[in-house]
Amino acid sequence: MKSLSCVLVSIFMDTANERMLMEMKHTINATFPEAQIVGSVSMGEIVNGTLVEHDIVVNFTLFECSKVRVLSYDFRQIGSHQAGRELLAILNADKDVAAVEVISAGFHLDINPFFHEASKSRKDIVFFGGLADDGSLGQNGMVFAQNTTLRHGVAVAVFSGSKLHVQASSSFGWKPLGRSMTVTKMDGEFCLKELDGIPALDVFERYLGIVNDERFLVEALTFPFYFERNGTVLARHPRRCREDGGVMFGADFRVGEKVRLAYGDPSDIIENAMVLQENLANFRPEAIFMVSCVARWMLLGSDTEQELSVTRHLAPSSGFYAYGEFMRNADGEIMVSNMTLVTIGMREGLGHSDKKNIKVEHPKFKKHRTIMAHLVHFIETTTQELEETNSKLSRLAQIDRMTEVLNRGETENRLRDMLDQAKLLGQPMSILMLDIDDFKGINDTFGHEMGDKVIGAVADILRDSTRKADDAPGRWGGDEFLVVFQDMESTEGREIAERIRRKVAAIDFLPEGRKVTVSIGFATAGEEDTPHELCRRADMALYEAKRSIGKNMVVVH
Repeated sequence: MKSLSCVLVSIFMDTANERMLMEMKHTINATFPEAQIVGSVSMGEIVNGTLVEHDIVVNFTLFECSKVRVLSYDFRQIGSHQAGRELLAILNADKDVAAVEVISAGFHLDINPFFHEASKSRKDIVFFGGLADDGSLGQNGMVFAQNTTLRHGVAVAVFSGSKLHVQASSSFGWKPLGRSMTVTKMDGEFCLKELDGIPALDVFERYLGIVNDERFLVEALTFPFYFERNGTVLARHPRRCREDGGVMFGADFRVGEKVRLAYGDPSDIIENAMVLQENLANFRPEAIFMVSCVARWMLLGSDTEQELSVTRHLAPSSGFYAYGEFMRNADGEIMVSNMTLVTIGMREGLGHSDKKNIKVEHPKFKKHRTIMAHLVHFIETTTQELEETNSKLSRLAQIDRMTEVLNRGETENRLRDMLDQAKLLGQPMSILMLDIDDFKGINDTFGHEMGDKVIGAVADILRDSTRKADDAPGRWGGDEFLVVFQDMESTEGREIAERIRRKVAAIDFLPEGRKVTVSIGFATAGEEDTPHELCRRADMALYEAKRSIGKNMVVVH
C-alpha cells in the first residue's frame, strides 16, 4: 500500500497472536480509515520513556502538514536487491522525504543488498529501525504493515514533508576488552567460524567461561564483538551456536576485520544515553521514536528506565527492543549494529517551545551497580596496561634495538606481505639493498663505537628518506640494510637511492676527513618473483655496484 496519510499507528506486542492483531487493525481502520499501520512483535516495548513487558503498545502519531506511507517487501517474493531499488525509486521521486523507518523480520535475512540500494538515496534522509524477533530470544519475528504480516521481509514507513525536521542520535557505551582478534573464516555472512584460526565458540569458552548449553545466548548476549567499519563503531552479539563450533550472529562480519570482545559499564551506558537525550531535548521534538538493543535491557536490568527517562519530559515516545539496530552513518551508508540505543526526534516547524531546559541528573545506582562500576574500572585499566605492554613487546620484537629500524625478521615479513599485496592489487613494488663501503676498515681504524655511530647515521638517513606509511626500512644484518618500497617503479626508486647515497656521502664526523660511502642495489619485482628471487636480484645489483664498478654507486636491475 502506497497511499499517504497524516496518521501513523505503531503497534508493538510481545506475542505473535495474528488473530488479536487482525482485530486491532480492523478497529483502527474502522475509526481511522486513512491511518497507516506499522509495527512488530518484540520482546519489550517502550512508551513515553517507560519499559513495558508482556503487553501491547499502540501509538498514534498525527502530523499537521507532513505525510507518512507504509510499504512492505516480502523477501520470499521479491529479492532484497530489487526491493531496495523499488524503495530507492520512491525516495528519489519525493524531494520532501525526511526519514525512513525499517523494521525487519527473519534472522539472517539478506538485508544488506536492500540497504546497499537504499543507501544511494539523499544523505540527509534519516534511516532508523531494527530487527524484530518473536519475543522468545531468538526465533523469527513478525512485522506488520497495513493488512500484511511478514516473517521474512521488511515493513517500511516513509516520512515526508517540507516542514518536517528529524534528528537522529545513537548511544553505544560498550568498551573493548582484551586483545584484538582477526576474523579468519566465515560460513556466509552471519556465521563466524574462526578468529585467529580458533573456533569462534572456543573464544567464548576460553575468555569468558561461556559454554554451549541452554544458557549460552543469555550469558553471551552482553559480551558482543566490537569493531570499526568505515569509521563507525559497530557491535555484534551472538544468536546461537552450531555443532561445528561456528557461532551465528544477527548481522554480518567480513574476513580480515579486527574485532575484540566488549563489556558494558552500566554507569557509562546510562551517562552516554543521557547526553544523547540532552541533545534531543535541545532539538525540541514533538514525537520521539526509539529502538534499543535487548542486550542493554538484559545488562541494565532494573536500571533500564534510567536511560529512557529524559524522554518522558520531552514528547510522546514509542519504540521497541530489537536484536539489531539500523542507523545511517555520515557517508550515507545504512548499517546494522547491536548494543545501541537509537532515538529519533521529529517536529514540524522551527521547534519553538515554552519548555525549560531539561536538567539531567546523575544516575543513582544501587549498591551492586557501584561495586560493578569499580570492577569495570579495574578491568578497563588493566586491559589498557596490558595493551600498552603488548604494544611495547610487539615493537621490541620488530625493531632493531641499535638503529630503531625494522630487524631482519620483521623486514622479511614486510617483504613477503607487501609483495603479496602488490601482486593482488597489480601495483609495482621494489626493494633497495645497501651496504656500507669499507665498514671493517672504519671499525679497525676508529673503533667499534664509531662504527656503531656510522650504522646509526645510515639508518637515520633511510628512515628520513622513506615514506612512513608505505615503506619498510630494515637492518638486514651487520652494516647491510634493506628497504621495501610499496607502489614504486624503478625510475622513482633510482632517484631515491641516489638521494640516499648522496646524503650518506655528506656525513662529516669521521676523523681525518674520511668519508662514509655506500653501495646500493635496486630491483623491482616481476610477476613471477618470490621474496627470495627478488632479494637475489637486488643482491646481484649490490655486488655489481660494490665489486664491478667501484663502490659508492647505485645499480638497478
